[in-house]
Amino acid sequence: MTTISRTRLNPEQRKQQLLQAAIEVFARRGIGRAAHADIASATKVSVPTVFNYFKTREDLVDAVLSHVESEIIQFAERHHSHPWRDPMETLLEFSYEFLDLAQEKPNLIKIWLEWSASVRDDVWPRYLSFKEQIVDIVEPTIQRGLDQGIFNSSLGGRSLTRMLLAQAQPVTLAHFTPEPPPSDVVEFVQICANTMLGVERK
Repeated sequence: MTTISRTRLNPEQRKQQLLQAAIEVFARRGIGRAAHADIASATKVSVPTVFNYFKTREDLVDAVLSHVESEIIQFAERHHSHPWRDPMETLLEFSYEFLDLAQEKPNLIKIWLEWSASVRDDVWPRYLSFKEQIVDIVEPTIQRGLDQGIFNSSLGGRSLTRMLLAQAQPVTLAHFTPEPPPSDVVEFVQICANTMLGVERK
C-alpha cells in the first residue's frame, strides 16, 4: 500500500486525505476491521488526529459509505438521465462502464461488493436504502423499454430492475479474478440482459 507523506494541509484538505486513505484501508481490511489506527499509519499522522476528524468508528464508516454511495449514484445518474436514448443501449453501456469502474476505482468497488453482502444490522439497512435509490434511477429506463415493446417480461418495471441489478455483484466479482477473460464477462452481461429482458439476440 502506498503511504502518504505528512504535509501541512488545511482542515478540509486533511479530512479529504484521511478519507482517501480510509477508502484504501477499508478496501484492504474490510468494513468491519478497518480502524482509526490503520488510517493514521497510512497517512503518517497520529491516531488522535484521525479521531479529530472522525470522532467515532461509526463516523468513519459513515464517511466511507457516504463516499461510495455518492460515487455510484452519480455514476448511475449520468447513464440514465437521457430518456431519448435507446433503453437497451443505455443499460448495456451502464453495465460495461461499471465494469470499467472496477478497474479505474477498484477500492471503491471492493467496498461496495463487501457492503452488498454484509447482512449485518449495522450496515445492511443502509445498503438496502442505497440500493433502492439506484433502482429509482434505473427503473425509468427499464419501464421505457417495456412501454416501447423493446423488452418483453412478465415482471413489472421495478421488480425487473431489482433482478437485473442483483446480477451486478457476481459479474463484478468475476471481474476481479483471472478467469474468465474480460471479453467473456462482457458477453455474459449481454446474454443475461437479453434473457432477462426478453430481447432476441441479433
